Amino acid sequence: AIFDDISFKNYKKKLNSDEKVVFLHPKETEDGFFIETGWTSVGNKIKVPSIDSEWKVKGNKILTENEPILLEWNNNEGLIFQKKIELDEKFLFKINQTIKNTSNKSVELYPYAQISRNKKPDDVMGFYILHEGFIGVFDGELKEDGYDDIEERKISREANNGWLGITDKYWLAAIVPPKDQNFKSTFLYKDIYKANYILNTPVVINAASKANNEVRLFVAAKEVETVDGYAESENIEKFDLTIDWGWFYFFTKPLFFVIDYLFKISGNFGIAIVLITLAIRIIFFPLANYSFRSMAK
Repeated sequence: AIFDDISFKNYKKKLNSDEKVVFLHPKETEDGFFIETGWTSVGNKIKVPSIDSEWKVKGNKILTENEPILLEWNNNEGLIFQKKIELDEKFLFKINQTIKNTSNKSVELYPYAQISRNKKPDDVMGFYILHEGFIGVFDGELKEDGYDDIEERKISREANNGWLGITDKYWLAAIVPPKDQNFKSTFLYKDIYKANYILNTPVVINAASKANNEVRLFVAAKEVETVDGYAESENIEKFDLTIDWGWFYFFTKPLFFVIDYLFKISGNFGIAIVLITLAIRIIFFPLANYSFRSMAK
């Protein structure tokens, strides 16, 4: 089961158009951009669902913010795989992966998630103050790698907490591993671009029992209020850095909030900029006035 062909119902490609922004695309298309979650085993000795496996829908067949869907796949060797997919009112998917072991022996499987993109987007700006490409926070440290960097070499990192994904100028696809569980992340290019993680400690499913694992997935518009809200409500460290605030983050982000507040009052960004310029001039008037007096002497 993969996530692809996702569009944003409240965002249009152009102001004067009804054509919605489509962010994810099926893997068979030229612009293929898709996300998968699942399980793997050492040496691939255990039959697990692949990207091409057909899952059965159990019960509700339409995913909404109030109604999750349940998918099931049976390997016919004693393991039943289930995925419960939930969606909130905005951009967050929660995928709860459960394995039921009906056999008489225990198994060990490693949860993973992967974002794949067939090609570099045609509209990548390549401007040094705006990052587009691979991004992640690993144990509190932000890492940004461009498409060209990944083409040159595979980059792997290990951490206990964090998130990773692929970001465009306005849009983001990101996956968040379970908290406080050591994982290995890899950014690589091999015919297509991939950003993935796998837990370093296996999930043990004993005979006649079950085990589960949760993955959080964001397919989002990079709105400040939304991103900051998820960072707080989901307790994701430095998730606000999905938005590129530049080198002077400590200054540009507070400045944005002031301009945004003035915009909401005035209804016009031009007026908001004039107002904040006047405010800055008033605040620094005593210093400027002193400087003018000193020069006049």
